Amino acid sequence: MTRPADDYKESDRLRISQVIDLLRKHNVTVIERPKIHQKFAVIDSRTTWYGSINLLSFGSAEESIMRLESKGISGELLKTISEPSK
Repeated sequence: MTRPADDYKESDRLRISQVIDLLRKHNVTVIERPKIHQKFAVIDSRTTWYGSINLLSFGSAEESIMRLESKGISGELLKTISEPSK
């Protein structure tokens, strides 16, 4: 899940669109939702990358990310993005 390319800085929009298109070309499900701040990626319903890093970012900020192997954790995070925004 990511914000739509139009939600990013104008200077980053083309690159973000290209990354999203590339992911989709390789059969990766990409959900676009405006105004989100969650930072995680779930791979194969088990592996989760979670942290402060912007996964589609091109910046040079010092950030962190961790890899978790848990269907339970992955499932709980996926529920947070499938539920309607409150």
